[in-house]
Amino acid sequence: MLAQGRPPIAQDAVIAFMEGKSDRVLDLKLDWAALQAAARERVGREISLRKAVERLVDSGHLHRLQAGRYAFTSDSARSARLMDLDPVAEAILRRLEIPYYLSWHSALWYHGLVDQQSRRVYVAVDRRKREAKVGSGVVQFVFISGKDKFFGGEEVTDLEWPVNIARPEKAIIDGFDRPRYASSVPVVAEALRRGVAEGIVDPARLVDDALRFDSPHLNRRLGFFMDLFDLPGTEELALRTGRGPAIPLDARRRYAKGERPPASRRWQVLEDPGIVGTALELK
Repeated sequence: MLAQGRPPIAQDAVIAFMEGKSDRVLDLKLDWAALQAAARERVGREISLRKAVERLVDSGHLHRLQAGRYAFTSDSARSARLMDLDPVAEAILRRLEIPYYLSWHSALWYHGLVDQQSRRVYVAVDRRKREAKVGSGVVQFVFISGKDKFFGGEEVTDLEWPVNIARPEKAIIDGFDRPRYASSVPVVAEALRRGVAEGIVDPARLVDDALRFDSPHLNRRLGFFMDLFDLPGTEELALRTGRGPAIPLDARRRYAKGERPPASRRWQVLEDPGIVGTALELK
């Protein structure tokens, strides 16, 4: 970040030029003449801009995409829900030629349901794609197989650029389905509780999306936490929990012999005291 107060004249001129660009990408080859002209008009004389560009890279306002090309983040953009990564994500997502939407931790953050931003942007896609690294940021593409699970993304326009982001209900479902992309199961559970309490998450729509997702194991985990927080609408989920033994609340968890927690009779999930206790502590 730049120091508090007005930035140096040359950096201020670059910032003003970038804030007026619709694509927020600085290409030194294509934009250099226009940048020099805009700076000269702004300050009334010729100024050196090369060092200003370097300083803005150091401060985090410009993110190097490739040699001579940079994505820009203004102070106003840093207040948006995608924070420092939004120009990086823009530069990558605008060039995607496949369906996508942000979900998991990224969508929960955008909707105000988690408090800590991640240096990764998690993007659901319907075909496999390698992650993209720019500086310290990463755009991670998560393959979702099947149209019955690839849904719930909506275009939002209150950021610096239009982007497809999962509805809060779908972000929670994706989080319970693959918690490793949403921090942890207790964090997703707290997002669920907070979302309903603050009117961000509609329980009826959440259940409808869960039934459409068509995963008995997801229904068990979601229903358990809805009951834990006394949230309405679990009746339909309880009818779609499938058969088989009790499952962990966290799909990644494996228990050694003798460590298996007791099972919830209604939801057939293992009530791990560490997961449940942490979820309750986050309230």
